[in-house]
Amino acid sequence: MESIIKRECIVFDIDVKEKNEAILILVKKLKEHGVITDTDKFYADVLDREVLSPTSIGNDIGLPHGKTENVLRPAVCFGRLKEKVLWNSETEEFANIIILIAVPGNDEDNTHIKIISRLARQLMHKEFIEKLLTSNEDNVFNMLKEGLGE
Repeated sequence: MESIIKRECIVFDIDVKEKNEAILILVKKLKEHGVITDTDKFYADVLDREVLSPTSIGNDIGLPHGKTENVLRPAVCFGRLKEKVLWNSETEEFANIIILIAVPGNDEDNTHIKIISRLARQLMHKEFIEKLLTSNEDNVFNMLKEGLGE
């Protein structure tokens, strides 16, 4: 299986004012690297999922995801924002680390659940989060690759 995380899908210093802008930047990155078929459709899929239940998981982290026919292969795209953005207005949770997960709609292996589960285990550790916030691109790539079991 092809790697879920690519070095090219790690984006630092994203300068946005709200979460949808951050999500769109990461969606465009997935399109640029041949993961999704249609930027607008996948972006809409991810936003529809956010409406159901915002994907903030605490510790200033957002885990937006989409499982749709617009995804060609499972992938993760990491974004680190310059400033935190409001992720969930109901709980007033913010995010400055965004990990966008894309999985094909015909995924019968529940790949998105496996990815979320692996990431969630790592993201429970403050030192892991701190390294995501302060490390360079190579280190973040290696941490995520290891955290995803690759």
